[in-house]
Amino acid sequence: MKIIAELWGEKIDLAIGEINGICEGEKIKCRIIKVDYPVAIIETDNYTPLKRAGLLRRISKQIYSGKNIPNLGIKLEDYAIRVRKNKNWKEGEIIRALANGVEGKVNLENPKNIIRVYAGKNLHIGMELYDFSEQSFESRRAKNLPISYPITMHPRLARAMINLAKVKSGARILDPFCGTGSILIEGAIIGMKMYGSDIDERMLKASQTNLRSFGIDAILEKKDVGEIEGSYDAIVTDPPYGRSSSSMGEEIYKLYDRAFKKFSEVTSKVVIALPDEKAIKIGEKYFELEEAYPYRVHKSLTRYFSYFRI
Repeated sequence: MKIIAELWGEKIDLAIGEINGICEGEKIKCRIIKVDYPVAIIETDNYTPLKRAGLLRRISKQIYSGKNIPNLGIKLEDYAIRVRKNKNWKEGEIIRALANGVEGKVNLENPKNIIRVYAGKNLHIGMELYDFSEQSFESRRAKNLPISYPITMHPRLARAMINLAKVKSGARILDPFCGTGSILIEGAIIGMKMYGSDIDERMLKASQTNLRSFGIDAILEKKDVGEIEGSYDAIVTDPPYGRSSSSMGEEIYKLYDRAFKKFSEVTSKVVIALPDEKAIKIGEKYFELEEAYPYRVHKSLTRYFSYFRI
């Protein structure tokens, strides 16, 4: 089947990387046919695993893609038409034209069927299958957590990092710089077995408090990154990177070198947020860099969401 995936945010390459990561991890057929922001047209034999994505807003079954407004010729018990468009299209004109091709009662309050329309360079029309607002990402943003710090990652980005690791649901994932627990929370929600550690006692307490507030369990330990042990399907982490984060006085690139060396002993996959190309080069001493996505946090800070593999 062909689906229309509505993207969250403007980082198209990162969103596509996440989609591919989910498909590879869950071993489902998945082919990106076209990207026409804000949507990607995807051919897949099973869209359900994509519900674990962080950088999607909605998934719809494709009805039409083209340059003109079609006559849909469909019958629905009740429905609503929702339009997202650029300035070159007129919403009222689209809705009136499409409604002429739909037999059924319009229900704007609680429709059983939602026809999603994306009008950009081309027109993409689909029947909504899933709305990611059901996952309540907003409730897990820093401002809504019991304990948060400026370093707390947006839950959608934390989720995307996990999916970039190309692992199957149920995988063992370690975050050795767990901070306030954003990665642990998002991983647990999508069925991963999450392990977290941090050298900073404050951060461990923050993680524990935040996890409990959502009824989520993860194994937490107070450890320096050099002390981690065991075997994991992937490490997914957002380590200290500057003045606003604590590296316990250690020079930051020395910390990265120690961390990557230890990572290579306990896993074959690492997804990590890094501050610059110098940090990426350190990772390449121990792993092969397969993907890197620059993400501008604000004017003076760009993070590189990087996927390394042995």
